[in-house]
Amino acid sequence: MGSSANYQRLLSIKSFRSLWAAQIGSQLAINTLLFILALQLYQSTGSNTAVSALFLAYGVPAVLFGMVAGTAVDHLDKRRVLIYCDLLRAALVLLLFFVSGNIFLVYLVTFINAVITQFYVPAEAPLIPKLVPTDLLVPANSLFSFTFYSSLAIGTILAGPLLKLFGPHWIFVLVSAFFGVAVLFEYRIPSMAQGVLGFRTVLSYELSHIFSRVWEELIAGLKYVKTSKVLLDSLLLLTGTQIIFAMLGTLGPGFADRVLNIDVRDASLLIVGPAVVGILVGTLWVGSFGYRIKKHVLISTGIIGAGSALLLVSLLLRLTQLSALASYFTSTSRLVISVVLFFFLGFANSLLDVPANSLLQQEAKGSMRGRVYGMLTASVGGVGILPVVIGGILADALGVGRVVFFLGVLVFAYGAYRLKYNR
Repeated sequence: MGSSANYQRLLSIKSFRSLWAAQIGSQLAINTLLFILALQLYQSTGSNTAVSALFLAYGVPAVLFGMVAGTAVDHLDKRRVLIYCDLLRAALVLLLFFVSGNIFLVYLVTFINAVITQFYVPAEAPLIPKLVPTDLLVPANSLFSFTFYSSLAIGTILAGPLLKLFGPHWIFVLVSAFFGVAVLFEYRIPSMAQGVLGFRTVLSYELSHIFSRVWEELIAGLKYVKTSKVLLDSLLLLTGTQIIFAMLGTLGPGFADRVLNIDVRDASLLIVGPAVVGILVGTLWVGSFGYRIKKHVLISTGIIGAGSALLLVSLLLRLTQLSALASYFTSTSRLVISVVLFFFLGFANSLLDVPANSLLQQEAKGSMRGRVYGMLTASVGGVGILPVVIGGILADALGVGRVVFFLGVLVFAYGAYRLKYNR
């Protein structure tokens, strides 16, 4: 069956359409919100540290609550979890209308918003295999990955213009409306209450009983993942893709300044932008044609491709530093080459992101999917903090090129090992 037919079948499923539309509204809201807050904080403080603290406030809850939230969501109606989470996030964003001038309250609201998001993620992704047939899982995940990264790109690009258009206060009304649109579509998703606990039932238990049950289920989830090589592998791969892009975001300004000789404010557009476009093209290709290729082949190819792209980026940096060759690399040629390499890096990452998500959903049993995705958000949040905290320090101490080279060697070597192992 052709790729267009697969997507037509997907979009003919009313419940899946509603989930996908809700994802668009929710992802667009959260990504736009983060970049708007980052811009406002930098405008008011002139401090990169203040902006880093914002992303730390958003990342720390994943480490603290990711696995616990995933365990709790397994026992609740995931449709209601989505609705309640987006209603709460919409209310929190409206609160920023009044307190956005207070930096500490901005951090607090961001932190609480991130805590709520820890419950949203393990409720959203595990719904996909409940709404679509098994043979459409890869195209469905391709569509969700496309939406995730395109909303990230759109949020990055539109944050500034929207802030200018709506002003520093009314912009939060618009973002809150995005969450409201997501809620409207979530109401159209079929109820998943059968076989799970209702919210009133959970609240009727003593707090000590709830904590003890959550702890027991959390330990059971960790043991479950530990016994499955496929789940461990998928979690490792999906976490690894986030490491690469977190490092890219951290090292981007230095690369833009020292290699491309452009304004560091253009780093997101000329470095992260091509990588995101590469991911979007790659996810569509995997969903349209790549799904016919064995998953382990796609994944190994993606890892080796990502490692190769990173190594070539570090080589470009080294060549521009050699006086004998510097004259051959004009600012325009360096920019063109780097755009191509970052596009290729994004495309390679999509080859492992989509299949790994599909394997995660296929391998995790229905009663375990929520806590498995909770572990994913916890691990992604944990490693996401590290590049923010130490990435710049390593780049200043060792140089951007050496950090990128070391990362490229690790990724390429792991891809070669996997390819040999799979053979």
